[in-house]
Amino acid sequence: MSIKPFQLQLKVVWFGNFLGLAIDNVNLNQIYSLTPYYFWPKTEAWEQLKLELDSKLWLPQEEKVRVLKLAGNVMNYWFSSRDLKIVKTDFIQKFPEVEVCIFNN
Repeated sequence: MSIKPFQLQLKVVWFGNFLGLAIDNVNLNQIYSLTPYYFWPKTEAWEQLKLELDSKLWLPQEEKVRVLKLAGNVMNYWFSSRDLKIVKTDFIQKFPEVEVCIFNN
């Protein structure tokens, strides 16, 4: 993955019963956490991520939209694949821009 001077990166913690989502700010070679992990479906993770990003007025709108769309796609993928046993390789190929912190399936 090529790092742009500034971009948002989605981080995922994948378990069979829940999905953890957080967002980092990658700026050159520095990584800053922007949000805590929100766990879905226990909470409304997508809405919480959106509120967090909307509160940061300095973030480019197109980056906010891109990472929220990615989060929605990951949530949909998890929901349809969480019970399958061979998901990790497929997930990493399908979402190479996502940092997988834990993958327990």
